[in-house]
Amino acid sequence: MCEAMYALPEGNIIPHKKPATIPLLIFIAGVVLLAVNGWLLSGIDVPDLKSALVLFGATFIMVGGAITCARFAGRSTSPYFKNDSCFLLREELKFRKDQKQSVMELFGEGNFINLRQISSDGVSSVMVVVYSSTKSGFTIAQAFEYIDLELQPISELKIIE
Repeated sequence: MCEAMYALPEGNIIPHKKPATIPLLIFIAGVVLLAVNGWLLSGIDVPDLKSALVLFGATFIMVGGAITCARFAGRSTSPYFKNDSCFLLREELKFRKDQKQSVMELFGEGNFINLRQISSDGVSSVMVVVYSSTKSGFTIAQAFEYIDLELQPISELKIIE
């Protein structure tokens, strides 16, 4: 589906790496927590506070460092909408096989608000993948169905601007 979005004639959706600023800030927060524990609280006897600072500081360093390394070294990209200068949010709506008719009717109309209100099921016999922009309401979606244990598209890309 992403390849089809990137190949749209307008060229408004491009593959783009997510920034590493938030994970880097989490890493720095962990370093600050460990520094506060080591330097500022060195003469104070509060073991609960010190152990909490060490626990959270080490956790932030490990999580932030791992995500930062993955963002810099990884090749994964996400759909980026140039008109709004934002990443498109992915949403998977899963439905039972007996709901296929009503799902396809709503999908054909482009009525994603009512489609989201249909009771969703953990079993994804029919699935609608929706990418949307939070700024302008731009939405692109495609419906899929499991046929012979393989997820296959049952509709064309639906674009709502």
